[in-house]
Amino acid sequence: MGRYSAKKIDRILGSLIGQKKWRRGITEAEITLRWPELVGPKIAEHTKPVKLMRNRLEVLCDHDVWRTELQFLKPELLKSISENLGEGVVKEIFVK
Repeated sequence: MGRYSAKKIDRILGSLIGQKKWRRGITEAEITLRWPELVGPKIAEHTKPVKLMRNRLEVLCDHDVWRTELQFLKPELLKSISENLGEGVVKEIFVK
């Protein structure tokens, strides 16, 4: 494979990743993989990010107590996500 082919593949991948649907999927995967780092191990033990749509992250909790706790922690969680993944990646958290 020559140098030209590698550049062409880079351009194609860059184009695909640039598409909104692909970016959202990559961001969802990154949030899922880094969830314990983003929210802390104790919260991560009881919660799971399930979907990112229009900068709104849905988070599933394993108990009502954790759902209530997350309501109070939303500003801190949004700040952590912004600091680690970029401003505006997640603008709202919906707790289920």
